[in-house]
Amino acid sequence: DYEQMLLSSPAEFNELIEAIVVTETWFFRDREPFNAFTAIAVGEWLPRHPDEPLRILSVPCSSGEEPYSLAMCLLDAGVPQERFQIDAVDISQNALQRATRALYGKNSFRGQDLSFRDRHFTERKDGFMLSPIVRQQVNFQRDNVLDDGFLANNGTYDFIFCRNLLI
Repeated sequence: DYEQMLLSSPAEFNELIEAIVVTETWFFRDREPFNAFTAIAVGEWLPRHPDEPLRILSVPCSSGEEPYSLAMCLLDAGVPQERFQIDAVDISQNALQRATRALYGKNSFRGQDLSFRDRHFTERKDGFMLSPIVRQQVNFQRDNVLDDGFLANNGTYDFIFCRNLLI
């Protein structure tokens, strides 16, 4: 009966999604993949493709910490804004709303090295607001990785981060 309800009610399906998705993430969670990505992107990919923008996919992106971390990596490495674009996809509308707002609390900042926070965020009384320069590098969209038409019209990507997919 519940399966039939889910199939006939998009609202109920969305309620289920919001109840079961795991949104546990933070900036630069497990720093090594970000370091490896930056080294390969800057040291190998960009020099081999001087006229092409680097296309990156982050799926699922949750509340934005992963794709924004990728953008900060490239910007901090001196990559010009026009040389890369990040598509960030999640099934959770609530998570995407938090991501596009780009206002984060202390739980999004863990680890010993928080120097990126000083460079890319402005502290406010209600949290830390991400800079517009980083925000504009990421395009958020809602989609379901299990749908047959998942990102059907998005083209190809040079790097795909899917570290949050199987949590």
